Amino acid sequence: MIVLSHVWKAFGAKSVLEDVSLQIQDGTHLAIVGASGSGKSVLTRLILGLESPDQGDISMEGKSLQEMSPADWRARLRDVGVVFQGAALFDSLTVLENVGLRLFEDREMPPAAIRQAVVEALEQVRLDPNILEQYPAQLSGGMRKRVGIARAIIHQPRYLIFDEPTTGLDPLTADAIDELIEQLAARPGRSTLIVTHDMDSVRRLSSWVVMIRDRHICFDGPQEAFFRANDSHIQAFLARGRDK
Repeated sequence: MIVLSHVWKAFGAKSVLEDVSLQIQDGTHLAIVGASGSGKSVLTRLILGLESPDQGDISMEGKSLQEMSPADWRARLRDVGVVFQGAALFDSLTVLENVGLRLFEDREMPPAAIRQAVVEALEQVRLDPNILEQYPAQLSGGMRKRVGIARAIIHQPRYLIFDEPTTGLDPLTADAIDELIEQLAARPGRSTLIVTHDMDSVRRLSSWVVMIRDRHICFDGPQEAFFRANDSHIQAFLARGRDK
């Protein structure tokens, strides 16, 4: 379980998150929504330890991230797979090197074993291993997204985090990515956290929804309750989504 307790975050004079508390239970499929600039991605970066809270605490499996040594944090990250917006692949690395990056860095497996692990990860996201030696620039947007997902799942993590997984994709490709995420999320005990503006993705992929507005969590509850909420701001947000 991941727990945020009274977390505050600002960048200079700009406050981004204020007094945010959140629990991500094991097996939860959480969607984080809100207007652009509301702090959704910052919240994700805090959970990953890429940013530190100004106040409050973040813990994973009962251990505070702020109190972990670098070695402990690196070990904890094995439980987390992340797909950044745009996939965030390294242009100078092949698909093999991008997907197997963690394994190459750990130096705990021989190259042949890493190659096989990459092949298996690619097969899980329905990509042909014949792209192993290709570079990101040679792939379509949907393929790059799948490569990013393969990199995230190669350690078979308990937590999968997706930052705007369908942004920039055409509707058919976006639907295929949602289907893939849905299948990966079905692994017993796996939790998913999806930051998205896509309400179709929220309906399909989440069991729980958190909405951020004006630096605070304004909704934290079941997905069905979110779409039925008798709240003018939520309904206006949903209406804007339907208009797109």
